Amino acid sequence: MNTLPVHYVELERIYRQLEAQGYKTTALTGCHGDCGTSMLAYALSKRYQADGYKVLLVDLNLQRPNLDHSFGFQRQAWQAGASTTASICAPSAQGTHYLPAPVGNTASLSFRNQGAFSETIQHWLQSYDRVIIDTSPLNATNYRNIPASTVCSETDATLLLIKSGFTTQSILEESCEQLQQVKANLIGCIMNDVEHPSLADELKREANRLKPFLPKICARLKHWVNQSTLLNLRV
Repeated sequence: MNTLPVHYVELERIYRQLEAQGYKTTALTGCHGDCGTSMLAYALSKRYQADGYKVLLVDLNLQRPNLDHSFGFQRQAWQAGASTTASICAPSAQGTHYLPAPVGNTASLSFRNQGAFSETIQHWLQSYDRVIIDTSPLNATNYRNIPASTVCSETDATLLLIKSGFTTQSILEESCEQLQQVKANLIGCIMNDVEHPSLADELKREANRLKPFLPKICARLKHWVNQSTLLNLRV
């Protein structure tokens, strides 16, 4: 799994917006697969950790579970409405703890009971300052998956990820409508442009080719790109 540095500017903006409202539980979902929800969920948990929060990162993406593949944590049978303490992986007493996606045929069904899931969230908040939930994409609606909209409806805030060059306007509108129907608190849409870097990033990458031979010119070019309002304009 790719990771984002804790000091990443865009991550800091997201973090500050969540903190300004005092949100304790945040769900991340995508319009479809490969939007980067797992990467951002992990980065956000580490940003909270950097400020001294005790954080629980929960993987509820049964379509493509991440924590077991990325970190080797073992998945266990757990469900909403029951204790999850034995299933939580705690590498250290403080910092970030991890709850890998549940296994078992009844796991997804238990989350359709919103009362039970709400109870589980409150139980987590008794031990953790912040809870970050990585959910399945909104278009993953078969019975084996935990419905992302159900999860988002129970958290304080929801972040919706889209993929640059892939997510269409109609897909985005449909996703926002799904979240609106369950009264999820959608606080922002985040574009993952890792596969479509900005012009400024491309120019700096090309400038780096000159570094071994013309280091001063390379530095000047990168400085010019960084100072350009037009090249760094966020649309």
